[in-house]
Amino acid sequence: MRVLGRMNRTGPAARARVALAAAACALAATAAAGCGDDDGAQATTPATTAATTAGTATATAPAPTAGTAPAPPATAPAPPAATAPVRLWFADADGALRAETREAPSTGDPLADAMAALAEGPDDPALLPALPEGTTVLGTSVAGDEARVDLSGEFERGYPQGSAAELATVGPIVRTAAEASGAARVRILVEGRVPAPTGTNFDFSRPFAPGDLPATGDHQPEP
Repeated sequence: MRVLGRMNRTGPAARARVALAAAACALAATAAAGCGDDDGAQATTPATTAATTAGTATATAPAPTAGTAPAPPATAPAPPAATAPVRLWFADADGALRAETREAPSTGDPLADAMAALAEGPDDPALLPALPEGTTVLGTSVAGDEARVDLSGEFERGYPQGSAAELATVGPIVRTAAEASGAARVRILVEGRVPAPTGTNFDFSRPFAPGDLPATGDHQPEP
């Protein structure tokens, strides 16, 4: 009977129980392995996604261009410079003084604007320049009924000879300055002093009235 009992424990039923137990252990191990794989996948997915995103950003970001500055904002065009009509005097080839009216840049100072335009010379090719070559206007002013025009040294050095040539130089200065300023008389200076051009028939130590300088070239000024 003892032998039979041992045989029963090692018979088909016992082997079946062992097989079932082994299968259960195998299933448990497989399930455990599966859970571990899921955890690993979940742990690595965020890192992989971040790496992929960073790679995409790096690949698509535009590379800076060396030496390229951003374009400045557009600005409105500057308004046109103000102009005003000026009446200028010049001599013609016969020595007669002629008026020329034209538009000139305006600074709000009629005397300064007129003298600056006179220094540029006439527009009419039939008229002659009033100032000796290279002469510039250093300054202008008005005090009472007297206008003052201060010229550069080229006026004295390039001063013309002969009464008609003198009239063609002094006459336009006096008439233009008097009309622009409204002054009765005009004093001509050179670098702030009384000019003394060689061979002149005019007395520059006193101011000139427009009537002192006729509009024709046949007048002989008194020394």
